[in-house]
Amino acid sequence: MSSKEQIFNSYDEAHKHSLTVPWKLETCNGGEECWCRMIVPIEPIKYLNKIGDTERIDEIDYIIPDGSIDKETAEYFVDLHNREIETEKLHKIQKQRLGLC
Repeated sequence: MSSKEQIFNSYDEAHKHSLTVPWKLETCNGGEECWCRMIVPIEPIKYLNKIGDTERIDEIDYIIPDGSIDKETAEYFVDLHNREIETEKLHKIQKQRLGLC
């Protein structure tokens, strides 16, 4: 975890951020033999959750929960997502080098 932990003001802000960071796969309670996989962000993403008069810090636990997607499809989406993030980073670097940003 970074030395300066970011806490988003709402779930919506945290969710938007979760789409910009790399993802990874995790197993459910069924372990490696189970057909499903969870897709989770590689870093903790915390947000302020206001429920009535109460406020608490919650964390986005998953992008796709257990029991929702099979292993092969989950691997495909994680790979596709992470490659897209890497491509966006490379384009940004290229634009900076060319003085377009």
